[in-house]
Amino acid sequence: MTVMLRGISLLAAVLALGPGAQAWSQGSHPGIAARVNGVEISNERFNAFYQEYRRPYGVNVAGRGDHLDKLTRLRREAMDLMVEQELIRQAAEAQGDIEVSAGEIDAALAEVSEPFKTPEEFTRRIESEGFTEESYRENVARMIAAAKYLDGVRVGVAAVSDEELETYYRDNAVRLTLPEQVRVRHILLTWKPMGTTDDRAAIRAQMAPILDKARAGEDFAALAREYSDDSATAQNGGDTGFFHRSQMVPAFEAVAFALQPGGISDPVETPFGVHILRLEERKEARLLPLDEVREQLREHIRGEKMEAAVKQETERLRQEGEVAILIPLERPKSN
Repeated sequence: MTVMLRGISLLAAVLALGPGAQAWSQGSHPGIAARVNGVEISNERFNAFYQEYRRPYGVNVAGRGDHLDKLTRLRREAMDLMVEQELIRQAAEAQGDIEVSAGEIDAALAEVSEPFKTPEEFTRRIESEGFTEESYRENVARMIAAAKYLDGVRVGVAAVSDEELETYYRDNAVRLTLPEQVRVRHILLTWKPMGTTDDRAAIRAQMAPILDKARAGEDFAALAREYSDDSATAQNGGDTGFFHRSQMVPAFEAVAFALQPGGISDPVETPFGVHILRLEERKEARLLPLDEVREQLREHIRGEKMEAAVKQETERLRQEGEVAILIPLERPKSN
């Protein structure tokens, strides 16, 4: 089971919504970072959450300039998420009819504890955050209830009508158009030491007779299997499979899209070496027919509507709630 609240993991979320002024937690947390409908979120809790939130971005905490701007942005985003998650948790609790089973809690705890090497290490971590095993379990249950609350918001979204589907299809024709694609075979001689005064010239010279053979009508796939240094395609006769623009290095791509079916290129130099290409097949850009994508598109639109409903609900909770941010969100000098 993966419990997510608006894109943040359960591990980060329980760090955010742990001990504040709540009776279910223990420990001392000097300084308050925020207050959400009277519930206090400690500085310690915010800093723990911020560290978890920042980690995937790999931003150097000692950075200056752009890094300092990024850190400030990440602190603001972390605070917004903490506030949002606390509002959702409170809404779930107020609803009063959301049930969370022991099995669901056990599964979530297994997921959260999985990154830790031993159960003892996990226990030390939650205790360092002010939890007992019992209070941590209670907090996880609250987070699951909050996730279920958002699931209820999503379920309440109306089905996508045919009219909505057709309008979306018309308005997103560019996004639903498959780009032009080509499939080529190529032979690559990589740049490598040749023991000559001009190794690159020597490699170009090696390609010349291979190109002559290809243009004389010898089987290009067989030539690729014999001569190509590209281990990924050589045994497949140099076949790249279909690709569209921006998927290959520029020089290779430019020649591939300029060829006509059956055409063989002059030698092409890239950072990898010298290539010759033969165009096997071209697929022109085409708009996917509505009947071909109807149900997948309907599911996609409903997904967008669900997330819009979640956003609307969290904005409502925020507007109707009392939220006070009690710390500056620019990066502290101590970091």
